[in-house]
Amino acid sequence: MLKAVLFDLDQTLMDWSQVEPWESYQSERIAALLDYARRELSAPPSLTEETLFAVFVETLAAAWQHSRATLQAPDIRVVLVQTLAAVGVAEDRLDPTALLEAYNWQPPAGERPYPDVLQVLPQLRAHGVALGLITNASHPMYIRDHELRQTGLLDLFPTCRLSAADVGVIKPHPAIFARGLELLGVEPGQAVFVGDSLAADIAGAQRAGIPAVWIAREGEVTPDSAEVVPDASISTLHDLLPVLDRWFPGWRSNGHAR
Repeated sequence: MLKAVLFDLDQTLMDWSQVEPWESYQSERIAALLDYARRELSAPPSLTEETLFAVFVETLAAAWQHSRATLQAPDIRVVLVQTLAAVGVAEDRLDPTALLEAYNWQPPAGERPYPDVLQVLPQLRAHGVALGLITNASHPMYIRDHELRQTGLLDLFPTCRLSAADVGVIKPHPAIFARGLELLGVEPGQAVFVGDSLAADIAGAQRAGIPAVWIAREGEVTPDSAEVVPDASISTLHDLLPVLDRWFPGWRSNGHAR
């Protein structure tokens, strides 16, 4: 019996194709961080936004390189601490939570759910299927919740919203999938995972014993692994429903379309 469907977030549910370049909106956050560092942390007077941005980019890239090698999750709070320490701010003055607040993360303009998300996910909920979210974000989930709230997705995931930064590992590590199942109270065979990355989403879900559906949105996704074979492939979430019909006959009567 199908009890839950778990999803990746970015490029699976959330469309970033209309968002301005990363450097543009990221520079606004670094400018806010620099203002805080000058005002509250006695940052070196010679420190410029360009220098701080360059050190941030280098530190973030190193964190992700380490993460890909170890599957230990990067954490933006640690990155911010390391960035400011590297430019001469006393490390004993750096509070990760305060830095994240100063960094002032806000959803970038143009970010939006794919149209099929708000058409299909409520159907799953109406038929008694619980929904979960697992993202390889370096931001804690309460930060990513800003996006979900702004785009109308938050209420669809009342029980299971997981960020890698909070769990401590990234997909494809099976522990992050196991945590999702635990939150939803289901077994691997009672769930399905949907994601756009073969290497992270599909391989990870399969290692955790969860049937995995690869969503390859036209023009958005290219295979990131030639070795991983998904249990099913779709190009729109509308095609997920027939897949579930094949795998879990009668699932639509779970909640009697309440």
